Amino acid sequence: MAVDGMEQKRSWHEVVQECQDRVSRLRVVLTTGGAMPPEHKADLDAVILAVRNWIYGRARRLGLDEDARNDVLLEFIQQLHRDLRSPGFGSMERRFGAYVSTTVNRILYERKNRQQNILSFIESLDAPFGDDGPPLHEVIEDPTPARLAEEHDEEQVRKRLYEAIAALPEIERAVVTHRLSEVRGIDIAQMLGMSPANVSRIYKRAINRLRQALTAGESS
Repeated sequence: MAVDGMEQKRSWHEVVQECQDRVSRLRVVLTTGGAMPPEHKADLDAVILAVRNWIYGRARRLGLDEDARNDVLLEFIQQLHRDLRSPGFGSMERRFGAYVSTTVNRILYERKNRQQNILSFIESLDAPFGDDGPPLHEVIEDPTPARLAEEHDEEQVRKRLYEAIAALPEIERAVVTHRLSEVRGIDIAQMLGMSPANVSRIYKRAINRLRQALTAGESS
């Protein structure tokens, strides 16, 4: 019986078996640090093609749009490249189906957590920064992130926020990243070797940059 999302003429077991044979050939070369010859590149392409539809189907059932599904596939490919070269992943040659399922589920789980953290961060932009400073609504002027979320597709807001955080100066990005992980301001200060007041100033400066990035072009 063919699995949903896979080629209808072959069962998932048959696809996995073919992939395991190709993975075994790839690992013989890659785990010894060798370069990938053209015939092995063809093996890798065939493995990715064989599991692509299953990955798309899994992500689609979780409600991910096309861009998000492509992101999941790209993350899987990057992880596959690393694991093919790792001596510690010999089990993927024998149980490749379990490897694909476990890896994709982990990627989806981590992606969901990242999105939840981003949404929580957006919602917290108007909340006090712990005990270290005034409410952020005194720092961030309209339009607020909540208003932006109402006016724009949520996924686009998240994408713009990811990009804005990545573009922050290193120290500001570090503070914001710790806050995304729900680390308290006083603990961030200890980790970075500075006063809580200084962390608060850096955080508010970062928030101003993020606010500008999120609201850029809104009046145009």
